[in-house]
Amino acid sequence: MNLDLNALGALANAHLPGALFITVSGSHLYGFSSADSDIDLRGAFLAPLDNVVGLIPAPETVERELDLGGVEVELVAHEAAKYLRLLGRNNGYSLEQVFSPLVVYGADVLARLRPLAAKCITRGCYGHYRGFIQSQRKLLDKEAVKKAKTLLYA
Repeated sequence: MNLDLNALGALANAHLPGALFITVSGSHLYGFSSADSDIDLRGAFLAPLDNVVGLIPAPETVERELDLGGVEVELVAHEAAKYLRLLGRNNGYSLEQVFSPLVVYGADVLARLRPLAAKCITRGCYGHYRGFIQSQRKLLDKEAVKKAKTLLYA
């Protein structure tokens, strides 16, 4: 499936103003999307200052189920402070999002963030991916009919 990054950017910006960056993740990033694959958008945003320093905190995570010409689009973004905490905690998903070559929005922010994120690629990331592959193996074991996609994710 060819991705229209400009249309995805317009869609994401309409539903998440203030986004710092949005990238494509999931099966499109991994190279095994199918005709029925949804599009996974991931990113970071800045919460309004009065929510950051005020008594009513902003949500740390925003999740939206969107539609782009009949294709399901899942948008998940974390507030910048949470995103940086995740990067510092060996979170492979956050690293994948920052280094995704499929940039929908915020290439300038990513250009500045990537050198910092590169320093977060440590031996600790091994634990993240080891846990992930163990989860995928358990899912595969439970499947009555084995799916290639489960193996591909592993």
